[in-house]
Amino acid sequence: MRTPRLGVKALIVREGQVLMNHLVNADGSDGYSPPGGGQEHGEDQVAALIRECYEEIGAQVEVHQVACIYEIRTDRSFRGGAPMPLFHQVSVAYWCGLADGEEPGVGTAPDPGQVGTAWLPLDRLGDYAVHPVELARWLGADPSSRPLSLGVTGH
Repeated sequence: MRTPRLGVKALIVREGQVLMNHLVNADGSDGYSPPGGGQEHGEDQVAALIRECYEEIGAQVEVHQVACIYEIRTDRSFRGGAPMPLFHQVSVAYWCGLADGEEPGVGTAPDPGQVGTAWLPLDRLGDYAVHPVELARWLGADPSSRPLSLGVTGH
């Protein structure tokens, strides 16, 4: 029996913008997703998020508190569109900040297709291919109306 993968994601907001990994898909289109990735067995979520951010954005982060939780279930890869077995991940997104003196770039082990990072304006996230789109909507919503769980998303 396969179980869902557990992922951790960093929501880093500065001056009305959110930091995203910038990906180029197999078809040449741009895509964006928050930095983070899979939690390894025996690793706590904060340590996993610090490791994943360093690997992807090359910067140390400070992890604050849980922002939201969402699931991704899809029958195809969202990195490049190559067919693969059902992908199922439960992601815990945390509010984070960059540690003093840190600036994002390309990390030591970027995701496949990742070409860098980008600061996207919160009030225009709908103009970008943010994955999952439900997270983009959530980030753009009034903070007092944001639910903890975004439910199941796809791509």
